[in-house]
Amino acid sequence: MVSCALAMLVLADDPAAGADPSPRRAGDSGATSRISGDRIITTIFGQRTSSTGRSRTVTSYWVTYTAAQVAYILQVASTTPRIAEQPVVREFLERSIAGTADELTIQYRVVDGRATGELRLVPVTSTAASSWSRQMVTVVPPLRPTLSPPAGITVPVSQPVFVSYSAAEWGRVVERTLNGNGVSARVRAWPSRFEVRSGDPVAIGQVLGCAGRGRTFDPLDPASPAQQSRRPGTCALTYRSRTGVPGRPAAWVGDVTVWWWAEWSTDGRTWRPLGEIPRLTPLPRSVREVPTALESRP
Repeated sequence: MVSCALAMLVLADDPAAGADPSPRRAGDSGATSRISGDRIITTIFGQRTSSTGRSRTVTSYWVTYTAAQVAYILQVASTTPRIAEQPVVREFLERSIAGTADELTIQYRVVDGRATGELRLVPVTSTAASSWSRQMVTVVPPLRPTLSPPAGITVPVSQPVFVSYSAAEWGRVVERTLNGNGVSARVRAWPSRFEVRSGDPVAIGQVLGCAGRGRTFDPLDPASPAQQSRRPGTCALTYRSRTGVPGRPAAWVGDVTVWWWAEWSTDGRTWRPLGEIPRLTPLPRSVREVPTALESRP
């Protein structure tokens, strides 16, 4: 679901999508609306002629990003200028810095079952918990992943790249006293899982979910890298596309998202769940092709 958030941003960044951030455009003139879960469903345009010649009603609705998706958007924007410059995202970032975004969220529009790329800011009923969750996004640190082969080394096509975290990194706990809606609480969080995306265009939409901290590659193990990559608890990427050739960048830019589990307490004895807090780290990687022994013969 988080990757869906980025997909909507890419659409909104496309001038052809016609994004309009105005919250006044909740529906078209004369339309009727109803609320269903996180959607505001609006009947629009009256009738549209189908391929059979019959007219049918077309619907439009706005979908609200979850708190985790909004947090992810802010993190992507911090490393991706073209996303940060998208009008709705830019305004949300500015409001966040000014401390006036707690009562706002972002929605995207779907017409006839398809996302249009249109985004808008809308007011929401802010709670103390939602305020703490957004504040924690800026509190939890980006953890440094252990990569095998190490970062900066060009990897061969199809060779596994192991992603893991040291026991010290994965064992970190963050605690803060935060205020939201006039309520003060102790909030604590620790890493619970992580996700990895390669950035390779042939793997768009593919997310590697990893429970725990992962396992490093062991060069002393007689098992091959491919065999080690298939062991339980191991998180390893493979790249299928070469970089640095005409029409391609010098590196594919993926990311590692660590999900921190957070909980809060007002008395220090009873702790209640606050949910997951995502923290994203870019993962650039150059990829090369390696000829086989047969191909390298004269």
